[in-house]
Amino acid sequence: MKNFLKYVSVFSASLILLIIGVEYMLRQVPNALAFKKELIEKHTQDTKNLIIGSSVVNCGINPAYLADSTYNLAISGEWFRFNQILLEKYIQQMPQLKNVFWGICFHSLWSDDNENTDISSIVNHQIYMGISRNHNKLHNIELLSLGSLCMRKWSKYYIQRRPTMRCDSLGVDHSYDSKFKDNNWLEDIPDLVADQHKPMLADTNGDLYRENISRMHQIAQVCKSKGITLYLVMPPVHPTYFQLMNQEQLTLIHNAITEVTNKWENVHSLEYFGDTRFNDEDFYDGNHLSSDIGAIKFTKILKGDILTDL
Repeated sequence: MKNFLKYVSVFSASLILLIIGVEYMLRQVPNALAFKKELIEKHTQDTKNLIIGSSVVNCGINPAYLADSTYNLAISGEWFRFNQILLEKYIQQMPQLKNVFWGICFHSLWSDDNENTDISSIVNHQIYMGISRNHNKLHNIELLSLGSLCMRKWSKYYIQRRPTMRCDSLGVDHSYDSKFKDNNWLEDIPDLVADQHKPMLADTNGDLYRENISRMHQIAQVCKSKGITLYLVMPPVHPTYFQLMNQEQLTLIHNAITEVTNKWENVHSLEYFGDTRFNDEDFYDGNHLSSDIGAIKFTKILKGDILTDL
């Protein structure tokens, strides 16, 4: 019996050490959240313009073509819940902040960072950005929380030697450069549109829709209290994507934007969903601009349309 307990103790200790070792290695893998946390904390005192939102602006707005002291804090797959928490965390530390550009895509108002749809978003925000939704202590241990996702990340970086983060010094995600786009991206657009209509269908009572509108009002109020102008930016989508958009969903987006802009004088809407100035080479896929071509073109247009000086 003593030998058995000894073997169990040795095995348990070895397993714990292995978990600690793998966890430590995972924390050394470059990732966008840790990078953007470091980026914004380095520039809190000089930031004048800030970009938040999900992937459509993470790759779609390039601060280099907008104005000095502009940083892109948007993160792929980050929805309104964490957009709000992130802005509220840092806005008090930014004495020079004048403008916030908040990217909104076709399904933003029906999406949320939750355990049922994307546990990795919750865990990674808690570990790498220091913000959490439910303060679950288990979420501080990436390996135990995410399992196989972690091992794929570990393998990609340590075994395959492939990049795990492609953000530039201003925060633009170059994973969406044109050289990386799929050969069949045009054929995939109908399925993409259908997938991005599903969140609205799942929100049968409209609870999440109204909750996200509430978050928009709360962000508008926070910006107003600091004398900050908030731009609600809807980047262009590919013409095929625009043609296939569900019109009811599009109307609900318009209604939400109108409600917020009518209430808050510091909020402006900049919608480009159906903008015809963009062609195939400007897109990475149906609803993302290519970060090396389309984003530059779009940012220049955006700058020309802004109502105030940057």
